[in-house]
Amino acid sequence: MKTIIGKLGFRYIEEIQRPDAKWTQKLLNYSACNISDGLNKFYTMDYGIRRMFPSRKLAGPAVTVKVRSGDNFMLHKGISLVKPGDVLVVECQGGYSYAVCGDIMVSCMDKLGLAGLIVDGTVRDIDALSRIGMPVFARGTVCGAGDKDGPGEVNFPVACGGVVVNPGDLVFGDENGVVVIPMSDIQEVFEGADRKMAAEEKRYAEIAAGQYVKKGLNDVMKAKGVILA
Repeated sequence: MKTIIGKLGFRYIEEIQRPDAKWTQKLLNYSACNISDGLNKFYTMDYGIRRMFPSRKLAGPAVTVKVRSGDNFMLHKGISLVKPGDVLVVECQGGYSYAVCGDIMVSCMDKLGLAGLIVDGTVRDIDALSRIGMPVFARGTVCGAGDKDGPGEVNFPVACGGVVVNPGDLVFGDENGVVVIPMSDIQEVFEGADRKMAAEEKRYAEIAAGQYVKKGLNDVMKAKGVILA
């Protein structure tokens, strides 16, 4: 049983279950679009969560942080609980007027071996973050910094980009966006992604052969009663 330290709204869990590292490595062979297809288009963060600068792909298990709007105290606590290869996923409760972190905190994350940072909120010091190079996804940048008082929670479910993220979920991001793979569904998601990629390869072969219009359009329209014969 997980040990909860603190009280509702101001608490954290130190140890979480993480998926086998082989799945993180496997993700790097895909795009976020491929994995979104494997997820049947669910668990895909909305367009507002975007890569802040060109960087490598982001992949790893989530350490989740919920902070009060305009405060980052519990993000500091989250940093103290990460392991190399983790991804910090931060919910800011709709607060976009104050950056949850900047170059100093991201530099520490990078030194600790984090695979990346995803913030449903804003960051700052974007030029310095780009030089550090660790992948950072957020809704944008703002120059103002917030408080360090709390409350907040670490390693409880958070909402990020319209998706519920649980600690230990596998998260993956690239220039296309971010997807979340629930730990119990990893194998099925990869199988679905592979099927869709195989179908796309077949379609590319058809296009190369001169078939530019997708087959079966009239069959679908007949089934919907649009075409009667």
